[in-house]
Amino acid sequence: MIITHLLIAVREACVWLTIFFVVCKGGKYIRANFKESTEINVNTKKERTLQLTLNVVGILMFMGVLIRWWTVPFSVSRDLQIYYNQGFQMTLNECKEFLAFVLCAAGVYFSLVNVYFLGKTDRRLVYTVLVLFAVFSLYMMLTLLAVATH
Repeated sequence: MIITHLLIAVREACVWLTIFFVVCKGGKYIRANFKESTEINVNTKKERTLQLTLNVVGILMFMGVLIRWWTVPFSVSRDLQIYYNQGFQMTLNECKEFLAFVLCAAGVYFSLVNVYFLGKTDRRLVYTVLVLFAVFSLYMMLTLLAVATH
């Protein structure tokens, strides 16, 4: 109740300050003509933006990766018949690691996509993170190559 009265008082103060600055502009008195806007623009269609598109693509991409969890044990023979290969079934520990990887990757992807669209300085942050990912990936590739060849 008190907050409502306070908001009304602030709104009235803003109206009176607006009238004061309009009327006393440059020391000359001018007539303030207030009228309510009757133009109402209701846009019911939601715009399809690049951010929405990237989020939908990300959802589909990570759903496809999660489907891989169940489809890996299925193989196709030379006769083009589908069969279940028990040797490709993931253990419980492998399932946990795979799920942790997919959830972390999805978290990073959606965070970067949504931070990118916040503003200009946030785009620099996203570009910096992407460059760091690229450098780290090259470093890991060279490290694994060096370990594998020795």
